[in-house]
Amino acid sequence: MSETHGTSGIPLRQEGEETRKYRLMIADDEDQERMGIRFLLKRCGFAFELMEAVDGRDALEKLEHFPADILLTDVKMPFLDGIGLATEVRKRWPELPLVFFSGYDDFEYVRRALSLQAVDYILKPVDPAEFEKTMGRVMEYLQREEEEGPGSRQFQRSYLLLRLINGMPVDQSAQGTEESRFTRDYTRLILMEFETDFFGKQVADIQQFAARLGELAEGEVDFLDVSPSQGVLFLRNGYHEKSLARGLAKCIHLEVEKEYGHCCYLAVSPRIHSPEEIGPAYRAAESSLENRFFSKETYVYPEDGKQDGRTASVDTGELLRIIEKDVSCRDCYSLRRNMGTLLEECRGNGMQSYIYTRFVCANLLQVLLKGMPDQAGNLTVLVEEAMAAASFEQLEALLWKVEGDLEETLKKEQDSPKHTIALVEKYIQEHYDQVLSLDILAEKVYLTPHYLSSIFIQEKGIGINKYLKNVRMEKARQMLMETNMKISEISQRVGYSSLSYFCRSFRNEYGLTPDQYRK
Repeated sequence: MSETHGTSGIPLRQEGEETRKYRLMIADDEDQERMGIRFLLKRCGFAFELMEAVDGRDALEKLEHFPADILLTDVKMPFLDGIGLATEVRKRWPELPLVFFSGYDDFEYVRRALSLQAVDYILKPVDPAEFEKTMGRVMEYLQREEEEGPGSRQFQRSYLLLRLINGMPVDQSAQGTEESRFTRDYTRLILMEFETDFFGKQVADIQQFAARLGELAEGEVDFLDVSPSQGVLFLRNGYHEKSLARGLAKCIHLEVEKEYGHCCYLAVSPRIHSPEEIGPAYRAAESSLENRFFSKETYVYPEDGKQDGRTASVDTGELLRIIEKDVSCRDCYSLRRNMGTLLEECRGNGMQSYIYTRFVCANLLQVLLKGMPDQAGNLTVLVEEAMAAASFEQLEALLWKVEGDLEETLKKEQDSPKHTIALVEKYIQEHYDQVLSLDILAEKVYLTPHYLSSIFIQEKGIGINKYLKNVRMEKARQMLMETNMKISEISQRVGYSSLSYFCRSFRNEYGLTPDQYRK
């Protein structure tokens, strides 16, 4: 008999065993996406009663008549997107487990999805192994609820704690009861996280594991396993001081490593004064624990003397555009310098999120591959490798390897006319406000004026003087639209010493005088 186990060692499915068929709704406006999910469910052995919806509005209507146990929804849909759907679902069916699908460029959606207490989000293209793990976690939760029953004391406590850490309101009927009073004693929490599925695999008897943690804390904790790789310790009165909580976290790390041979990362939350602060404390601990992506040799967070996160010191979007320009101009020196600046920002966690850091690095990969057209087909594989990196060191090594490959490609092009023209273009873009001529530009690239003129026309289809005029006119047009500078000042800014000549050139280019164009 084969079986698959969830977080607490509960079998998810067994051959020949009759289990209740759970109801699952798939909301996605793409037929192919829904078909792919059906295929993965069948491949992973999950038997569901399925209902499909083509958008969020359709899903809400069908949920009224199809009491789903799980909702899988895309984030981008017409009429009502996944975030709007989840918001309505949380109002009507607050306990319904939600799983989001999102692309690599949907980070803002992902952040909002997590704020709506989604069970998880799955990146597209969907990885079958990750999909099975996510669905197994949801199934385990549903089966545990069914087996323990809503009347179980332990179930009620776990249910209440899950709602609190997810920032969900406690049922009115539970407030003030004996079952909820225990939450008033908590002073801090410690978030535990493993790199692999620990609960249900390495530790099948979670109650025994929780009892051992209680011994280390001298009975002043409760424990909740949130997912196969994450657990939360709720500390009571004896742990007001952060230093005591950090000391306990260090002891737990050593104990887990000694007893189970597994690495455990822990984050101590801020002080908790009331049950309503449990959710924010949990999110603060999660945010603090994100730093382990950047510092793999640290096991207890936040680190002593360090604040969680910091304000970004550079505009990453602008820096990516500069790097893209370096690639297009074949400027290896500037590329290395600017890429180093971007990665230094990432390394210091200036993004304040390892998810967003991966997103930025995926965009950087895309920029680098633009300089290697023959490698464009590898983008998906490289982005998946970047998203799967377990640490920033791995991610950084991948990026510098790709940059090294790009430099090798660019070096082979150094002697080509295309590289020479790219350098001339870059020089014009950076010095259009100065006196420029064919002779000056030819001297910059160590060519004769005649040869430079010839290859420029061959590569660009226009002469250098016409190209220079186009650049200056476009810069002047932007200044007229975006600034209040005087026309005479704009004329000087774009390299024209004669105002009348500038106005005549502008009218010839756009059919209007500068003053008419601005009006």
